[in-house]
Amino acid sequence: MNIKVSESDGKLTVKVKGDIYIDQANELLVTFNDIIKKNPKEVILDLKELQSITSSGIGKIVLLYKELQKKNGTVKIIGVNSTIMQIFKIVKLDRLVKIETG
Repeated sequence: MNIKVSESDGKLTVKVKGDIYIDQANELLVTFNDIIKKNPKEVILDLKELQSITSSGIGKIVLLYKELQKKNGTVKIIGVNSTIMQIFKIVKLDRLVKIETG
């Protein structure tokens, strides 16, 4: 997994490439904790190059959502392929977070 964070106009974009399994989810958590400390108004998760994700990775996205919501911030997911979108719908992540397919 490869994570790149960029900032523009008060928005943070997190590009994730590869797979998110248990080990990578912990790395993602470290990145998300750093982001939460910055109090961004919006975080965009760019998952165009995400190949697969497990429940531990989804859990980290939910954690990011909850923490930002407490601070009046939002999370938006973009570029999701159809396979990952099906997973997000099964766990009802699409009811919490705005998701755009890619």
